[in-house]
Amino acid sequence: MAHLTLKLLLAILPIVGGKKGLIELFHLTAAAFGQEVPDLRGRSRREILLAFARFTRNEAERSLAAGTAATLRINLYDRSADLGRAIRRRLPIRSRADAAAAIQRLYGLLDIDMKIKSVGAVTIERCFFTTRYTPETCRFMAAMDEGIVAGICGGRLVFSERLSEGAGACRALIEWPDGENE
Repeated sequence: MAHLTLKLLLAILPIVGGKKGLIELFHLTAAAFGQEVPDLRGRSRREILLAFARFTRNEAERSLAAGTAATLRINLYDRSADLGRAIRRRLPIRSRADAAAAIQRLYGLLDIDMKIKSVGAVTIERCFFTTRYTPETCRFMAAMDEGIVAGICGGRLVFSERLSEGAGACRALIEWPDGENE
């Protein structure tokens, strides 16, 4: 029954959480960078997503150039892990399948087509950010991905290939907290 409840909740997330959730993510990210969120009033979800991509690319590049990347990546990770834990508290996540479904739905809101197998294999064949991020920016911003996954399932996300670096897909592995990747 819990799995059915999770599926129903995830089915309504794009309606309830799409634009609002993206704005909340923007605020979390801006705070991690120590910046204000630009004015988003009257913008569509797509326009907000574009603004988020520009903002994060610019802030990541500024951090990399200033030599503050390590500290900011930790801040992004920590805040994203808090977000992941908050999502976990709101959803009836009781299994790897539930965690994978929640992560996939969340990334769907960001126009990222993510597939996760129960063994933890992650494949992303289409990502909104691929043409908007340099490989360096993509690696930098992966701190958010790592934090969200850690918060939702307690696992560790490790990328091995990235679209932004010319691979045919992003490939990663979630190292589940029980240490067993069946």
